[in-house]
Amino acid sequence: MSDWSVEVPERLYEEFARLSGPGRRAVHEALAQLARDPRDPQSSAEPITGAELRRITTRPTADTGDRITLLYRVHTDDAQPGRIEIIYVISGP
Repeated sequence: MSDWSVEVPERLYEEFARLSGPGRRAVHEALAQLARDPRDPQSSAEPITGAELRRITTRPTADTGDRITLLYRVHTDDAQPGRIEIIYVISGP
C-alpha cells in the first residue's frame, strides 16, 4: 500500500472527461505512479518558492499520440502520510 494519496479536484473532472479512452488510461497510469513515488525521476520540479510543485508527462496516447502533462503539488506533514494535489492538466501533441 502506498503512503501517498492523490487528490483530483472536482474542477478538473471535465478536463479528464474530454480525454480519449487511451488518454484517460495514460493519466490513470501516471496517477498510479505518483501514488508510489511523487518524486520519481520521470517527473520534474518547478521552481516555486514555498511549495513543491512538480510535473509529469505521459507517454504518447495510442490513438492520437497526444501527451498529457499533470502539474501537481506534493504536500508533506510529519503527522500524516503525504498527499499529492493535482493542480492542472494539459493535453496535446
